[in-house]
Amino acid sequence: MNQNVLAVLAIIGALAAVFLVVFAALAAYDAVSGSGMGDDVGDTVRDTGGMMGDRMGNMMDGMDGMNGMMGGGGPETTGSASGRGAVEIEGFRFQPTTIDVTRGTVVVWTNDDSVPHTASAKDGSFDTGRLDEGESGRVTFDTPGTFEYACNFHPRMEARIVVGP
Repeated sequence: MNQNVLAVLAIIGALAAVFLVVFAALAAYDAVSGSGMGDDVGDTVRDTGGMMGDRMGNMMDGMDGMNGMMGGGGPETTGSASGRGAVEIEGFRFQPTTIDVTRGTVVVWTNDDSVPHTASAKDGSFDTGRLDEGESGRVTFDTPGTFEYACNFHPRMEARIVVGP
């Protein structure tokens, strides 16, 4: 083969390797942070086309499953409280993921992670605001019902409060 052709192939191979590393790092960050950022990475890679577009896009779609291994997933835990409920934020998870409380209960979220989080109701009924490491936020639940919430910074962090009578 011509040396120019070999040089071009070597450059293409090196670029493909760089793209692979960058997108794998993106997927790993998404899995650890729960940011949801990587959900579109496969489509983005596929849309850019080129020699590796479809193949790398399919590979990135397959990496979405890493989320449960590295944060944002994990086993569901349930707790119950009357008067005062406590939710710890650690490892990009709310613990417990479901808490049963009675009406009038004050629920306290404490951020034990080194990055900021929120506990924000999906229906907009409450929001702790930004909680930096070591900070706590409190919400009093006076209305019976089920309140789904998530972290505004890491939308895959989800949990619920079930308020009984």
